[in-house]
Amino acid sequence: MNEKLICRLLNSNDAELLFMFNSSIENLAYVPRTPYKDIEEAEALLARFLKSMDDKTAIWWVVCSKCSGKLVGYGGLFGIDSDNSRAEIGYGFLKEHWGKGYASSIVGFITNYGFTELRLHRIFGLVDPQNMASIRVLEKNGYTKEGIMSDYYYARGRYFDMCLMATINKQ
Repeated sequence: MNEKLICRLLNSNDAELLFMFNSSIENLAYVPRTPYKDIEEAEALLARFLKSMDDKTAIWWVVCSKCSGKLVGYGGLFGIDSDNSRAEIGYGFLKEHWGKGYASSIVGFITNYGFTELRLHRIFGLVDPQNMASIRVLEKNGYTKEGIMSDYYYARGRYFDMCLMATINKQ
């Protein structure tokens, strides 16, 4: 993927990574989700991810540091709609790995995979409008802002607006 990171497909042993990410309010600062309280919630998410991969409606990767082998995050395409040739991109990194350029690398990798391997026409992402770093990551990878969806998600006792960003395969 790049000189610092390697990607591998998500597998049945990855519940701990999903729990580490989804149980920390710091990691979820811009994600409209209530933090997980126990590993069983991460195992249920992993089961849904793996089923969607079997159904070919999603593909998820785990991102690891080449040097240490440590898991740093995950990302993928989901809601793959072959009839309309589109999918949604999603990614998350443990907070200690923010600001290292990892998100830009995985977004580039995922977007390229979606366009070249899956032959998608459109890939979109929903981002908290206050998450300027993630907006910059998507823009750097060819995504443009299409609008703000007010009160789109409800979590943690409040509504979250979401910025719709997308890129079109011009080839």
